[in-house]
Amino acid sequence: MRGKRGWPRRRPDVVLGDRGYDHDKYRRLVRGLGVKPLIARRGTELGSGLGTQR
Repeated sequence: MRGKRGWPRRRPDVVLGDRGYDHDKYRRLVRGLGVKPLIARRGTELGSGLGTQR
């Protein structure tokens, strides 16, 4: 029996997110999947540099 077509799925090491995802619920969810969250914090100065990597 053949497997599914295409590349095998791989999980990313890091997830980048903007201020809209700055909540502990999302951080816990991503960490639970074994991925490091890099999410900008609300209330901090703009220019954190996350946008240059997306």
